[in-house]
Amino acid sequence: MPAAAMTLNDYATAFVGIVWDTPLFLLLLGCGLIFTIGTKFAQWRVLTHGFDCVRGKYDDPSDPGAISHFQALCAALSATVGLGNIAGVAVAVSLGGPGAVFWMWVVGFFGMALKFAECSLAVMYRDVRDVPDPSAPALMEADAEARTLEYKGEAPPDPSAKEQARGEVRGGPMWYIQKALVEPLKLKGNPAWGLFKILAVLFAISTMLNSFGGGNMYQGWNVSDIMSKNFDVDKYLSASIASILVAMVIIGGIKRIGQVASKLVPIMCILYVLGALYIIISHASEIPHYLSLIVTSAFSPSDAAGNFTGVTMWMAFTWGMKRACFSNEAGEGSAAIAHAAAKTDEPIREGVVAGMGPLIDTLIICTMSALVILMSGVWNRDAVGAVERVDGDRVVVRINPELSEADTEHYLYELSQNPKIAIYTKRSAGADPVRVEMSLAEPMTSETTWSDRSTLTLKMPDLNEEEREKLREKLGNVEADMPVHLPLDGANMMRFAFDSGGFGMGKWIISIGVCFFAFSTMISWSYYGEKGAEYLFGPSAILPYKFVFVVFVFLGMVLPEFKTVYNFSDATTGMMVLCNLPAILILMPKLLSASSSYFRRLDAGEFKPQGRS
Repeated sequence: MPAAAMTLNDYATAFVGIVWDTPLFLLLLGCGLIFTIGTKFAQWRVLTHGFDCVRGKYDDPSDPGAISHFQALCAALSATVGLGNIAGVAVAVSLGGPGAVFWMWVVGFFGMALKFAECSLAVMYRDVRDVPDPSAPALMEADAEARTLEYKGEAPPDPSAKEQARGEVRGGPMWYIQKALVEPLKLKGNPAWGLFKILAVLFAISTMLNSFGGGNMYQGWNVSDIMSKNFDVDKYLSASIASILVAMVIIGGIKRIGQVASKLVPIMCILYVLGALYIIISHASEIPHYLSLIVTSAFSPSDAAGNFTGVTMWMAFTWGMKRACFSNEAGEGSAAIAHAAAKTDEPIREGVVAGMGPLIDTLIICTMSALVILMSGVWNRDAVGAVERVDGDRVVVRINPELSEADTEHYLYELSQNPKIAIYTKRSAGADPVRVEMSLAEPMTSETTWSDRSTLTLKMPDLNEEEREKLREKLGNVEADMPVHLPLDGANMMRFAFDSGGFGMGKWIISIGVCFFAFSTMISWSYYGEKGAEYLFGPSAILPYKFVFVVFVFLGMVLPEFKTVYNFSDATTGMMVLCNLPAILILMPKLLSASSSYFRRLDAGEFKPQGRS
């Protein structure tokens, strides 16, 4: 394609391809392996000591910070447990096959060590200056402004000031890069400080941009889309309600976000897991088969079957890696911003708590989603039919007469809600299928039956002239007997899986799950973006940022197309990883020294429980 003909989305797609390439995957895996070995398997400490910390066994109200260990974990989980656990897993399995799940497990396991490292550093090098919280004016105490700021060399605070008027800490990768690398090197006159300053600024910019895209517009768009399709709710109504709810939470800063997340995250995880468990237990005898399929498919090519086009081992690896990275955000550094606000004077303790994130997000919830998809068979579902002939801009499809009664019912429902069908013109394993997406010439209703007709006629969808020409080029490759399928997206594929798996409540489970998961992601990512804006422009930028964030919630839910925004969000996610991992590797000796000291004291019984569990 000539440069002049490239669209903004083409550039965004190319940018994503450059950032999310093999070197980044290997860097993530390599760092995870290094920290696993260096910390002597921090994952074991997460599984043992981590649960005690989350239960509040070592909480001390007098410790610096804003929220408890449990609230910090929930705030971070509310950002990671989201559409990636529903739509992302569906995409990984449909494009990477069952083997993609194995590589998601690998990322989740090593991600526990990565989260441990980055969140320990976030507390170790956080900014704990006692300033009134500019991000939460609704919660500021009346006497906060009268209090003397606790800066070195200045007068002590007014003794009459209330202790609860403490401000919020600030932390995350931009701050540990700043305080552990930029400032010491600058004092020594080492010019390398400028390079690390660039890394910190790039991380803050990427975080802020990502908060508007993947952490906001993508989430909102999916909510309004699924509510419109499943319940005919007007998108402007959904956008108005969501914008108000998000604004009500984020105006309170990390304290209110932590409070809301600590109640919302357990509820949404339990509801979703119970729905998934119903299907998994219903197919309990098949669990060994599918676990075996996941492992064997990770190391061998998978043949095409039904809608599944077949993949190589490399495709299983890349899709599993990519979707797991987006799901649990290990190595990205975003969760470190939330965990930096935890009430503790022991950085390693918060790192142990943070390591539970990938365990819950990837190793438990994503695995359950994957098993539902595999057991339902939706990932390799039968074709609607096959091409009979091409008539100009129209295609006549011969309906598949061998569909089961259950599949027929689900297919008819889907076509009545979303009258689009895809023709695959390339089916070779190891190659992405070339998809020609068409619309039904004659609308279907939920009362329609296959017996009403033996063929379907497809027509050009509503497109502009340039897009119509591109589609005509693809139509030139369409031949008789090519398979025709329902082009289900990630969330709809999960709904289809819940229905096909025997639950019969897929519409409700996925709709409620998407709304809860998306809302929780938006409120946590607003805090991440806020801290990026604060680092770049100072505290005065926080309130304007929040206003813009709420506006983007509304826009993301009413815009008809967001693919370009999402592609740029993918790219900024990769940029966050590339800025974060080098800093963690450089600071590794300090991290391991602190880790060794903490666990030595823990094993010696120096930490006394606070009497709560």
